[in-house]
Amino acid sequence: MNIFKQPQVPERDALANEPVRSLLLKMAGPSIVAMLMQALYNTVDSMYVARISDGSLAAVTLAFPVQMIMGALSTGIGVGINSCISRNLGAKNTKDAASAAANGLLIGILTAGVMILFGLFGSEAFVRLYTNDPEVSASAVVYIRTICLLGFGSIFSQLTFSILQGSGSMVIPMMSQIAGGLFVVLLDPVMIFTLNLGIRGAAIASSCSQMISMLIGMYGIFVKNHENLPVSLQRFKPDFTIVKDILYVGIPAALTQATTSIVAGIVNKEIAVYGTDAVAVYGSFSKLNSFATLPVFGVTRGMNPILGFCCGEKNRDRFLETRNFAMKLANSWTFAVFLLFQTVPQFLLGLMNIKSGAQLELGISFYRLLSLSLTIIGASIVMTQLFAPVKKTYISMISALLRQVVLLVPLTLLLQQYFGISGIWLGICAADFLNFLFVIVMNIWLRKKVLSTWS
Repeated sequence: MNIFKQPQVPERDALANEPVRSLLLKMAGPSIVAMLMQALYNTVDSMYVARISDGSLAAVTLAFPVQMIMGALSTGIGVGINSCISRNLGAKNTKDAASAAANGLLIGILTAGVMILFGLFGSEAFVRLYTNDPEVSASAVVYIRTICLLGFGSIFSQLTFSILQGSGSMVIPMMSQIAGGLFVVLLDPVMIFTLNLGIRGAAIASSCSQMISMLIGMYGIFVKNHENLPVSLQRFKPDFTIVKDILYVGIPAALTQATTSIVAGIVNKEIAVYGTDAVAVYGSFSKLNSFATLPVFGVTRGMNPILGFCCGEKNRDRFLETRNFAMKLANSWTFAVFLLFQTVPQFLLGLMNIKSGAQLELGISFYRLLSLSLTIIGASIVMTQLFAPVKKTYISMISALLRQVVLLVPLTLLLQQYFGISGIWLGICAADFLNFLFVIVMNIWLRKKVLSTWS
């Protein structure tokens, strides 16, 4: 059996005609599996790191904003590519769809160069912003520098994912993520313990797994999906109209996620005041929380090509039906994970090598409080992702700025004055719920002002 075999019906016909529920399940299913593998990789990587030393998990937590910046750049470009490809396919313009894929990969080369420069010249200054602990500082610098120098795998695995999904191909992206996830699970203990590379080994294992995903994605673009989206070397010529289209959608999406990264750094600095234990617990939650949020992005990745095609066809009813079903899928999942955080926090903390003492007590309280956001976060993410297909990504950017800058930072700073570290958790929760109200209002606006003009 050929696991890379494409569906017999061309993807564009399915995007146009297949019933929404079955289409979204088919489109999102592989992506959800892929995101679960990514969450598994995040968690397993942190489980091994936590066994290196007491400060190692704190070091990786401090490095997390840099990983988020890298992810923000590649995801933002990917959103622009995905939107451009799906809209052009909906308008039956295959040539520009293929050109969007090629130009997106060219932008990815520049992005990889930026991250290499940051790793070489910016990692030490970045870490000094958060800690003076020599062990944590040294480990964080090593981790950041390694993932930046080898970051092209992470960037291009994301871009190939977006290109394939924009054309309706879901199986190959799933296989690339599964292969990467399995590879890091196998490679982590070898690099960290067998070869005695410590935290550098964790970074190398992570980067190598992303390179595996990248290679499978490239194979999918240039070989298996070529008939559906004919990307070739001849198309690797800068087309500034296409680049402008990609960046018009992608820059707000990138800024949205970059803002999240910056604020994560600010929150890390607030938490660091309460000691290494607090930073480690926060980092452990962030990794486990990816089991809730990453599959939701799997749902939206399956949703976006359908919505982009609907935009090309101006099909309002199919757009709304897709949104509604995606919201139900996403929020059902995040609510289920919320129940786990509420009922078995001690077990989850044990997975991260937090089994006793002040860390455990702090972790149980933190897990139960911060997971309250999971009751609404699935629907919130889906509704925020609706604006990219209609080229209104500035609304997503406003939403991110509202949550991160206007709400989260002031609320955490204010509430910790009254409730200590618990005030930070309360501020994060309050920001999520207040931003959800804003997203609801903007979805009402989208329906009345944009979708109402479609047939």
